[in-house]
Amino acid sequence: MGLDITFTRRKNFVCPKCGEVVGHIDLDCADCGGRSWYPLLEQLGYYVPYEHRTEENDWYGKDMVLNNEQADEVYRFATENCLYGSGLVRSLIATALCEKDSIVVNADW
Repeated sequence: MGLDITFTRRKNFVCPKCGEVVGHIDLDCADCGGRSWYPLLEQLGYYVPYEHRTEENDWYGKDMVLNNEQADEVYRFATENCLYGSGLVRSLIATALCEKDSIVVNADW
């Protein structure tokens, strides 16, 4: 089985009274994959090799919201490496950062 990754642009809805996030909507997504993405996912803290996996750091199949620095790392990686889906990932991240939306990564390996 290969590595399948989905990066999603997500808009959060915030309560006007308390300021808490009360919901979200996924606006767009970009699919990519391949073994070349493993080092980046490991650097982000999303992928942990099986030998080092615990209940706390097992992100398999779960969504991880990236902060701006992590999104920048993904953008740089997608720019420097010509991989399947990297152009779509760059476009998605650029749009999300301009619109102040969240970037979410979800992978299955």
